Amino acid sequence: MTMAVTASAVLPACHVFNNETWWVSCCTNKQGEHFAAALNQNGELINLVALPARGHQIIAAPNRGGRALIFARRPGTYLMEVDFQTGEIINQISSEAGFHFYGHGVVSADNSVFFTTENDHHNDLGMVVVRDAQTLKPVDKFLSGGVGPHELKLMPDNKTLVIANGGIKTHPSQPRKKLNLASMQPNLTYLSTNNGQIVGQYEVDNKQLSIRHLDVSQSGKVVIGMQYQGAKNDLTKLVYCHQGEDSLTSFNAPESIWRRMNQYTASVAVNSSEDKVAIACPRGNMMTYWQLSSGQFIQAKRISDGAGVTLNQSVFVATNGKGQVFSVNHDSVKLIKQHNSLKWDNHLNSIELV
Repeated sequence: MTMAVTASAVLPACHVFNNETWWVSCCTNKQGEHFAAALNQNGELINLVALPARGHQIIAAPNRGGRALIFARRPGTYLMEVDFQTGEIINQISSEAGFHFYGHGVVSADNSVFFTTENDHHNDLGMVVVRDAQTLKPVDKFLSGGVGPHELKLMPDNKTLVIANGGIKTHPSQPRKKLNLASMQPNLTYLSTNNGQIVGQYEVDNKQLSIRHLDVSQSGKVVIGMQYQGAKNDLTKLVYCHQGEDSLTSFNAPESIWRRMNQYTASVAVNSSEDKVAIACPRGNMMTYWQLSSGQFIQAKRISDGAGVTLNQSVFVATNGKGQVFSVNHDSVKLIKQHNSLKWDNHLNSIELV
């Protein structure tokens, strides 16, 4: 079993943790070793836990303060639970034979199960696997409604999943190769958590716009970040939304902003109370800000190789591939902490100690 890493940057054992909120993200050091990290509100490392391969998203483990679930990056096969207070790996399992993870998961409303996006690569089927929240083992599985399911969220009704089916066919024998760019069919799918029945499905006109990441507002508005798989000089809108309409609707921005985004978005975070959306654009070296209600572009702030973004109370917190942690909004970018030896991965979340 992979063991926790002890490093000089980790807070001393005598530190007392009391009702804190920590940020969690996967990362890689300069030697190419992969970790899961927890940071306090000052950006200081609580713990680094070594991973068997690159991770993607980390989410809070249900009803277990200080613990988190870590999902392998596509086409990885590990899933683990970590206690960030001790650096201990509590449980680690592998995906079923013929399956691999897509790096994302979400917990059910009653905390009894969680859902992971996975690839049945023997049959070229996108799957949502239902897993027991305690053992991490599968208890059921549903078709995701498309190929290449990536990020998924629980809707405010607590009984529907929304899934970004990216449309890209992959296989572990060719780990990062995209095998069907000429025949992609990405879609946004809504599934019942009870039986996996599709209750809604929507496509974009441009089939090479891969639906990858999303977030959901308190009222149920889904904001979607795209990654374009077509020609490098094509001008494409990369942010869409959906809330009960017959089709997906694009956000609005000047042509120059779409160009600067360089056909790629990463993390999406919604601030419902402030009517704002933040979307990381690592290839464009910027964080973009949008009005949630109108879909209008507000402003972009330069963040080199921007990675994860999450909402911390009423403020966005972001990371980048340079080891930096920021407090950000459309008015300012404030450096919280620099970790010179680390490169943050594409997602940032928070966990609670209770």
